[in-house]
Amino acid sequence: MKKFNLSFDFRGCQYVAAIRVRQNAGITEFAITVLNWRLERLLYSNHIIKEVDATLQANVLEENHEQTELKLIIVARLAEYLKEPAFVNEECLLGGPQTENWETFHPLARHVHVPHNAPAY
Repeated sequence: MKKFNLSFDFRGCQYVAAIRVRQNAGITEFAITVLNWRLERLLYSNHIIKEVDATLQANVLEENHEQTELKLIIVARLAEYLKEPAFVNEECLLGGPQTENWETFHPLARHVHVPHNAPAY
C-alpha cells in the first residue's frame, strides 16, 4: 500500500491529509485521512475517492454542505497532484491548477436559479 501526504486550504487555514492508495478489484482507491480531528470527523464515512479509467471519481452528499466543501477541495487538490481530471457526481472538474473556491466546483451551486429582479447583496 502506497501513502503520501497532500496539503490543502480549507476556510483560510492550511491542513494536511494522509492519502492511502490501494487496489480493489482493478480500481485504485484513495482513502483520505485528514490530520485534523474535526475535519476527519466531518469526512467520516465518505472518505474514498476512486480512480476509474484514468479519472478520479468522488461522491458528495448534497445534504451535508460542509462535508461537500471539504471533499471538493481535497479532490481538486488530488486531481492537480495526479494531473488527472476528476468527476464529482457526474460533473467534471478539470485536472491541473485550479482555484480552491468549492462553489465553482459544486454541481448544485452552479445550477441555482436567481431571478433577474433579485436584489444584489
